Amino acid sequence: MRFYESVWAFVTALAIWPIASFAEQRTIAGQVVGEDGKGIPQAIVFVQEPADAASSAPQPAATMDQYNKTFVPDVLPVLVGTQVKFPNRDQIRHHVYSFSRAKRFELPLYKGEEASPVLFDKAGVVKIGCNIHDWMSAIILVLPNSHYAVTDEQGRFALSGVESGRYTLAAWHAQSRDKTEDTLQSVDVAASDLEIAFRLSLTPVRARPAARGARWD
Repeated sequence: MRFYESVWAFVTALAIWPIASFAEQRTIAGQVVGEDGKGIPQAIVFVQEPADAASSAPQPAATMDQYNKTFVPDVLPVLVGTQVKFPNRDQIRHHVYSFSRAKRFELPLYKGEEASPVLFDKAGVVKIGCNIHDWMSAIILVLPNSHYAVTDEQGRFALSGVESGRYTLAAWHAQSRDKTEDTLQSVDVAASDLEIAFRLSLTPVRARPAARGARWD
């Protein structure tokens, strides 16, 4: 009898364990605001430490298009280990490159989808440019794990499925004057959801110059 009771207790524990594990997952929500207290859209909030806080399984390839002599999107968050394609939708050649520490690469003059995907294997900010059309610029933010969110029009964000533990969060925006390390906040995720806030100082948005001709057009 004791044997069957032990087996039943073990089976019951296995059945309950996934539910208990799920119940331990929480949401970290909040808002990113500017110096005026207004929400900042298109900011990216992410867990910086621990770097392996969430799954970093292989991701499908991401895409940054070149269209009308512009990178689309001009800001692209991806996980470490993601390959990014740079298809050229224009009828002219582009020469895509980056000299950033997180990723140095060069895709010499090409049209269409001739260029091979680029593997982004180190976390950090990667500034993208075109060696022919020097006003073309974009940023790829390479993140350490999948716990990240892009703020909405009100600057709100939510990181769901965060397990109990201590985390360091950061906020980033393409126009931010603040260094990422200056935005860091440590939080303890335990029995309830959390609400936090970030304040960033942004540089004024400059209008993109009109697409103009180049010697390779």
